[in-house]
Amino acid sequence: MPTKSPVEKIKNLLLKKRVIDIKDVYKAIHTNSRTTAYRYLQKVDALSSYSHAGKYYTLKEIAQFEEDGLWHYGDISFSKYGTLMDTIVHLVSTCDHGKSCSELETQQRVYVQNALFALVKSKKITRQDVNGVYVYLSIDPDQSSVQMRKRVQKKIVPLPTWVVIQILVATIQCISEGVTAGDVVSVLKKQGSSITRDQVEKVFELHALEKKTLDSKH
Repeated sequence: MPTKSPVEKIKNLLLKKRVIDIKDVYKAIHTNSRTTAYRYLQKVDALSSYSHAGKYYTLKEIAQFEEDGLWHYGDISFSKYGTLMDTIVHLVSTCDHGKSCSELETQQRVYVQNALFALVKSKKITRQDVNGVYVYLSIDPDQSSVQMRKRVQKKIVPLPTWVVIQILVATIQCISEGVTAGDVVSVLKKQGSSITRDQVEKVFELHALEKKTLDSKH
C-alpha cells in the first residue's frame, strides 16, 4: 500500500476531526517544524480560526457557515472572510445600520474592541457617536450616511427598571479590564437570573458600559 503524502495525511485528519490545531499537524506528518506544518496547511487550503489567535484549522468544505459567513464549532470560530479584522470590515460594511462593539461581540463571540480601534485608525472603517455609544460604519461616505440614518431610526424599547439594576449590579461584581456583556451574562446565570443576553446587550449599549469598564473610548 503506497505511503500517503503529508498533504493527504493532513486533509484526511481534517475530514476526520473537522477542526485541528498545529500539534495535530506535527503528529500527523511527524515533524516539529512550524514552517513545514504551515506549508502543508497552505497546500490543503486550510482555513484558520479568527478566534483563539488563529490557532485552529478546518476546511471550507467542512465549515457550515451561517448566513453571516460565520461558523462556530464549540467556542472556536471561523469566517469565510478570513481573519478577525477582515470579518469585522465585512460585517460592518454590509450591515444596513452599522454595528456597535457589543453587537459585533455577540455575533462573532470574541472580544473585538482592540481590533475596532486598529481598523478605525487604519481607515478601514469609520465610526459615529450615537447617544454615547460608538457605531462602526462603512468607510464609504454615502453608505455610512445611509447606515447612520437607519441606525437613528431604530426604535429602542425600554427595559424594566429592576432588570437594568440587576445587570448594572452584576457588571460591578465582575468588572475588570476588558469586561464584556458575556461576563455579565455568566454572573447572572450563576445567580439564577432569567435575564437574557439581549437584555444585557441593550443595557451595555444604552449606558455605554464598554467604554466605562475599559476606561477608554475606542
